[in-house]
Amino acid sequence: MIKNLLLLGVLMSSFLGFSQLLIWSGNAGNNNFFDENNWQDVNTNLPPNPQTIDATQPINVNLLLHNINNTVVANGIINLGTGTLSITSSSLVAYAFSGGSVSINSEAYVDLSDNNPLQNNSVINFTSSIAWVRTLNKKGINIIADNIDQIKVNGISSVYQSNLRLDNYYYNGTVLRSNDLLACPLTIYDHVNLQGASASIGINNVYSSSSIPNTMNNKSESFILKKGYMVTLASMTDGTGKSKNYIASEQDLIVNQLPNYLLNNISFIRVLPWNWVNKKGVAGLDTNLNNTWNYKWNNNGNASLEIEYTPMSWGYGGANDDGDIQLYKSKYKATHVMAFNEPDNCNDQSGQYNNLCDTNVAVSTYKNLMKTGLRLVSPSCRENAPFGWLKEFYDKANQQDIRIDVIAVHWYDWGSNPVNSPNESPTSIFNRFKTYLQNVYNLYGLPIWITEFNANINRTNATNYGFMQLALPYLETLDYVERYAWYQPNSGVADYFDTSGTTLTNIGVLYKNHTSTSSIPENTILGNSNLDFYLTLHNKSVDLVDITVFPNPTNGLFTINTIHDIQSYYIYNIKGELIKSNHNIKTKQTQISISNEFNGSYFVLIKFINGIEVVRHILLK
Repeated sequence: MIKNLLLLGVLMSSFLGFSQLLIWSGNAGNNNFFDENNWQDVNTNLPPNPQTIDATQPINVNLLLHNINNTVVANGIINLGTGTLSITSSSLVAYAFSGGSVSINSEAYVDLSDNNPLQNNSVINFTSSIAWVRTLNKKGINIIADNIDQIKVNGISSVYQSNLRLDNYYYNGTVLRSNDLLACPLTIYDHVNLQGASASIGINNVYSSSSIPNTMNNKSESFILKKGYMVTLASMTDGTGKSKNYIASEQDLIVNQLPNYLLNNISFIRVLPWNWVNKKGVAGLDTNLNNTWNYKWNNNGNASLEIEYTPMSWGYGGANDDGDIQLYKSKYKATHVMAFNEPDNCNDQSGQYNNLCDTNVAVSTYKNLMKTGLRLVSPSCRENAPFGWLKEFYDKANQQDIRIDVIAVHWYDWGSNPVNSPNESPTSIFNRFKTYLQNVYNLYGLPIWITEFNANINRTNATNYGFMQLALPYLETLDYVERYAWYQPNSGVADYFDTSGTTLTNIGVLYKNHTSTSSIPENTILGNSNLDFYLTLHNKSVDLVDITVFPNPTNGLFTINTIHDIQSYYIYNIKGELIKSNHNIKTKQTQISISNEFNGSYFVLIKFINGIEVVRHILLK
């Protein structure tokens, strides 16, 4: 490999007329950028003279990082002076670049931590979109104001949203990369373990049926997705049917074998750039409360340099035709689409129109959102709906192969009769809030978005303030809560702003100053949805008419009764975790207790002596 690097370096040096070119050798045995023993002169095959590469002075030579396995770390500013740095298939961490020029080639990933990351007219040039520069402490709005003239794409001046893409990197940072629509971050293979014939898949556009390259329609068995992107795969050409969403946030995602329900069964692929946001969001307002995302109960907003706009199909009219789907596909930075707002209410909100409060209508309309190729958020329902209307919606979605990636809820503590308890203790409210969230998660086992919540409009501002003080830090600790947005009722209670609309209240100050954490901190997400566990079990089973499981719902003790001899049973929670089993029953009736488990949904896989397998859903209340 060193021989190839030397040849590449000599060719580059000859072509560009460089007098000295140093390539990374790593011979010092560490990852220190400023250690000369890690560099090698292409002409002498020796390290450069001491202080050639120094954090305290201009380097003034030309450097090449190519195919480096470990991340190279520069604990200081890389002052290139009149020199250059070319990076390919390597990762570099530094404070900043100063002077010179940097070429960001394929699979080059650079993190700059200084709040002034491009100093003394340093220029970066992107030659590939499968690469990035992350400014960890400089926002996109400031990149545009201060540095846009220092950023080139294939040697051409950058234009935001034309040839340059800027995504949020949580609250403080920005991901800069080429906006090349020909980029192919996904490679699919027709054998497991990334073997066999392959096809490269581009971004944004939908690949379906015969448009999947290399005749790979219904032939995919494994894939690799480059970091900074997400992909949605589906069995039907329009994005419906059995489907799954994957996210490669901080690392490449390698799936050596697709789940059985997608193996050789993919006719829809959509790859999108990922956008990194924190948990804290805002509903309805454009005003920056140090949030990184918002939604507006509609689908006609747009993202800004600092805030991701998450579109919502508020009601039936937001998801009933192809025009809606094209609108969601066009949203810059959008990685999710939110479904209906309180369709469980037949007399108000979206449920009052077009019979959307009928779960059959809601499920069939929601199904259209699968065509977007976005990550899908369930209808945002009233407080009790997860244990009633939304559970019915969810069960019907399972039966029809309709994917739900996230469960959305509203919470106002209505169950505590807030009209008659205006001065309720914030601690009591908070404890009910914690129990509610845990019960929802136990029931569905999916990530949760709390898209509206407060301690209730009928309570005092002081009570809401006390509740917020307890709730916000707690939400940051919950792995299963991905996003939340406090609801401003515009009533003088629990509002962000006073009646002037410009001055923050104590609620607004607390919310704005609250430091939020990553919405999805994992390096990669396999995107387990409602379909994963449901299809994994049910695809193995043969249904029987002559079997009963009672009582269901159960308080913890239930009986299986059938005319066949039972060999064994396995009980799984909603996350697919085995919680109980018995392997040697050999009777036609057996009683099972799960009274020590959390309330929620469970599945019992029953295996019979004659080889038949059956799955039954159990609800523990």
